[in-house]
Formats: sequence, structure tokens, C-alpha cells
Amino acid sequence: MSQSTKKFFPALTGFRAIAAWMIFVLHFFPFNNPFFPDFIKKFIQEWHIGVDMFFVLSGFLITYRYFGQKQMNRVEIKNYFVNRFSRIYPMYFLITLGVFVDFIIRNQYWDREKTIEAILSFTMTKAIFAKYFFAAGISQGWTLTLEEMFYFTAPLYFVLIKKNKFWLVAIPVFLFLFGVFLRNISAVPENSWGFMQKNFSYYIFEFFAGMFLALVFTRNRFNLKSSGLFTYFGIFSIAVYLLLNPFGYSSPDFIRASQTILLASFGILPLFWGLLHEDTLVSKFLSTNLMVLLGKSSFIFYLIHKGFISMFIYEFVFPNVLAIFIILNIISILMFKYLEEPARQWIRKKYAEKAKK
Repeated sequence: MSQSTKKFFPALTGFRAIAAWMIFVLHFFPFNNPFFPDFIKKFIQEWHIGVDMFFVLSGFLITYRYFGQKQMNRVEIKNYFVNRFSRIYPMYFLITLGVFVDFIIRNQYWDREKTIEAILSFTMTKAIFAKYFFAAGISQGWTLTLEEMFYFTAPLYFVLIKKNKFWLVAIPVFLFLFGVFLRNISAVPENSWGFMQKNFSYYIFEFFAGMFLALVFTRNRFNLKSSGLFTYFGIFSIAVYLLLNPFGYSSPDFIRASQTILLASFGILPLFWGLLHEDTLVSKFLSTNLMVLLGKSSFIFYLIHKGFISMFIYEFVFPNVLAIFIILNIISILMFKYLEEPARQWIRKKYAEKAKK
């Protein structure tokens, strides 16, 4: 099955907006005041799992669209990278450029340190260095380093997994252990910029959870459209995780790995399975035209929700979290319709090749 004939999943697209909004609430944290009980504060503080949801979804979509190809030739490989580039980089580049232009306007200077930040930001490599993990460019853009690394290596994973399903488990375990190894051997005082000292290797389990979901989805023969069991079990498990997770975001590597595996296995995967198969109020809501549009524009929302655009709204338009949220969504939709989508189509038309028949 070619990529062009693959299904579109409106409920999963709409869910992207929910995941992005969770990150917005986490960063703006309107409930962080004395009038709210601690359990609500802790509940919201765990909403960084919106990122985890994006990683599982990325693994699912990439595998669903490309794994079935018998062998990726030169044209298919080129088109794969053209599609990935056109999907992620144009808007990321534009908004990152805006971040540094805003810095120059506000501070009236530029130095060597900002040059390093710019290079690492534009190349999407800043998450490799702890010093620049959050500091450089778009602070939340560290997640795109992981996306970029997964996109570059996914075709190799496909080759290995097609030969033996054993690699579906072995690869993420190996990459996680390799990440722990790199962190330990690079933990020296002279380590430039904190190379690999912000270990993110445990996120690989979420990408592979999405890959597993795609492989099961393309082969399943289940008919559970009326039950809602998986959808609501997934939501319930995620809620329990948010409320009862005893470990913090900065826990040791093996605990973080265990957290991501548990969250993906008992929360995100059942929820996504339900959204793919079950006809529930949740799937109907996420599949509405508005939610699908918000889901399509959620990448831009994620990029701009924290940074110079939200600061401008706060300083010069309206200093209210709800107003900022609404305005950012409107801006995201407009940028999606008139910048992101036209740019993506232009890049694909110009650089993608048609396979020879």
C-alpha cells in the first residue's frame, strides 16, 4: 500500500490539539495559586506527558505510512526525507528566526554565545547539549531533536524489524542502554556544553510503542466499534498516572524508562487503539471539523505557545491566559492555512520525485 492510499485518522489528528494544549497549560500553569489544592497542582505538573503522546503518535504514523513498502529505493527514500523536511522544518525555521530577531530587537546585541545557540537551534541539535537544552532558540524545540533523530533512523529500523520482529524490542533497549553509556562516559568537567548530560534516550520506547501499534493495527481483525473499552481504559490509566506517579521528571534513567513504558503501554496505546477503532463520544468530538483543524495547526501552536509571540500578546494585547490561548490558536490556524500548508505543498512539488512504473 502506497503512502498516498493510506487512511486519514481524524480522531488522532484532533487529539494532537489536546496534547499541545496540555503543554500550554503546563507552561502557563493557571492553577498554581494558593486557592487550589496540592493534588490539582501535582496533576497539572504531570501534563508534560503531552510530549510523550506526540512521540507515540509519531512512531505510529511513520510506521503506518512507510513500513509496508517492500523495499525503499532511491526515489522513495528521497521522498521520505522530503516529506519529513516539508512537514517539520519550514515553520520551525521561520519561528526560530523570529526568536533570534526578537532577541536582537529587545537586547540590541549579538555575541558568540548567541551564534552557538543559533547554529544548534537551526540544525535541531540543541537537545544533545544540556547547556542549550532549553536555553537556545525555541525552548520547547528540544523535542524536535528527538523527532529528527527518529525520522533519520526509522528506515533502518524498518529493515531490521522486517527481517525479525525481535528487533522491535531489541533496538529500543539497545538505544536506551547506549544513551545511558554515553551519559556516563561524558560526565567529566571538561565536557563541552554538557554533551549528552540531559539523557533523553528513554523516549525511544515511546516511538517504538507507536511502531508496535501501527504493526498491530495493520494486521488486526478486531471489531470493537461499539464497546469504548480501550478508549476509556486509556483515559482512566492516564488520569491515574497523572495523579499517583510518585517519581519526578528528573528521576534516574531506569525509572524514567519504566515510567515511559508503563504510560505508553497502559495509557497512550489503549487510548489510541480506541480512537482508531471505537465509536465513542471522545472519538466523535475529536473528529469534528474544528478539532481536526486545530489538530492540523497544533504543530505551530506548540512552537509559538511559549516565546516571543505569546510574550507580545501578554505585553501589548491582553495579559490573560485564556485570551492568550484563544489568540494563539487563531494565529496557529492562520499560519497553518496560509504558510505551513502552502510551503509544504511547494517543497513536495518541487523536490519530490515520482516513482518510475
